[in-house]
Amino acid sequence: MAKRTPRSSGKNDVRDPAYDALLSLHAQAGRLAESDPGLIPGFHRLSTGEALRAVAAAPADQIPASARLGVLADLARGGFPGRADDEEAYLELARSVDQVRIKNGKPIDPGTLLKDLEQTVRDRVPFYQSETGRALEHHEAALVGEDVCTVRTVRVGGLEATSIYAEFQTDAPFETVAEWIDPRSWPQRGPMLFKRMTVVDAAEPVALGPPGAPHWHGVFHEEVQLLQRVNTLLHCDFWRQGNDAAGMTYDLSLSLDNEIDVDRGFLLVTNSGGDLTVKALKIVGFRLDVWDTVAGWVCPSWTDFVRAAAEGGTRTSASPGSSSRGGYGPSGRSPLGETFDAWVDFLGDSARAYVDLFEDVTTRVSTRGVSAAECLDDERKLWSRLAKDWAQAWTHGMSTLEEVSREGIDAGFMPPGVPPDRGRGAARTMTSGAPAGPPAGVAEGTIIQIPGLGPSERLQVSDLVAIEAGGAMIRAGAIRVSVEQVAERQYGVRLEVTDPTAAAGLYVGELTRADGTMSTPIQLYVSRAAGA
Repeated sequence: MAKRTPRSSGKNDVRDPAYDALLSLHAQAGRLAESDPGLIPGFHRLSTGEALRAVAAAPADQIPASARLGVLADLARGGFPGRADDEEAYLELARSVDQVRIKNGKPIDPGTLLKDLEQTVRDRVPFYQSETGRALEHHEAALVGEDVCTVRTVRVGGLEATSIYAEFQTDAPFETVAEWIDPRSWPQRGPMLFKRMTVVDAAEPVALGPPGAPHWHGVFHEEVQLLQRVNTLLHCDFWRQGNDAAGMTYDLSLSLDNEIDVDRGFLLVTNSGGDLTVKALKIVGFRLDVWDTVAGWVCPSWTDFVRAAAEGGTRTSASPGSSSRGGYGPSGRSPLGETFDAWVDFLGDSARAYVDLFEDVTTRVSTRGVSAAECLDDERKLWSRLAKDWAQAWTHGMSTLEEVSREGIDAGFMPPGVPPDRGRGAARTMTSGAPAGPPAGVAEGTIIQIPGLGPSERLQVSDLVAIEAGGAMIRAGAIRVSVEQVAERQYGVRLEVTDPTAAAGLYVGELTRADGTMSTPIQLYVSRAAGA
């Protein structure tokens, strides 16, 4: 892996006290447990009471209502730590949500707000449907308490970086989401994260030709509040296809304060006739390795920014497949890595039935005892479940052996319910001793959901053209197309780029049935990031 040059961060070591208070609360809630906040240079961790009061006192344009709700939801998930001693401080932060505009003009009761957040995380119901959630603008309450942010470590050009991905559905107006995607709106739509976004040496970006209208390119001076203030020049490209799709990409041109060496990603909204699908990816790598170890702390700010895309909507929900499995990805994940993840998911889902049965029995025993007849019934349920699961495993094992006889060492070893071609090459990886993470750019892809798609569809993809200036192209022959089940009676198309030389960027094209009866516009982002 390439080495970074250690250096002092200089003036940017000065921390924002209100932002540190917010991170202190997220850490107290346990949502950032995988990172040690003590590693952050200059970070001053506050006690729970101090942090609650500091966030409550922060101006609304510094920490908006949505960010306050987000951290309170995290605290609710952790059982409101320290509430017995800091009850008034909790109420003070809940009360501060009234710093923003309230739709019905009625103040929010802080106690009711805390109860609604408890119910949101306990029962997994959308917060915007609660009593206090309905009193707020939808985008302020949307996705509060939901896990919309997927964080993982990747490598870009040999440098370690952190991938932060979000995907969700919303009924917000397409025009509103398209405006949110335009980087010129970011300081207004995401003030906690974006402090500046201005075109360099030009009144406006440079218009580009097809595909799309509008379609433009520009270099922007961006100033953001990540773990510290960071200034960069970003190469940005924006593209729109009527009311069907809009997207933009960004990539680092220059780190003005020499703080980061990777900053790339995309925003995308697609309209398939129902709710809009919104995807947002940020890949960031810091010059100092210590910042990379805590880069996941950017997630609360990134989540708050993507939440703004729901402005004007009435319902918004995180996508079930917002991890690399269902949306962006697999970002260079090897066949062995995908196979391993799939079996972990399968065994976790299978074990859930036994855990639920055990909890049911123990609850009844502890509350009222059980009769001999009930014990016998429980035993029948257990053995019936075991018999079914073993029968399924045996049948699946026989079909896998048949595939091995046909495909040899390149056969797939995926669990039941996952297409076997997703894991082709896993055995070869194990026997060859190859590392789990392949070179950057290998088999990156995405899943596109298409209404009415059947499991046996034969599909063809066109050449894909990048929206970035210069219009790089990926030939159809370098794109693998397969149909995959994404939900009950719902199928999507998995597109994977097999050309390791494909340039990073957002590519657009068309997908058609072999008989020409369907034509669907598609978008695919290539990050050139390899999974660690």
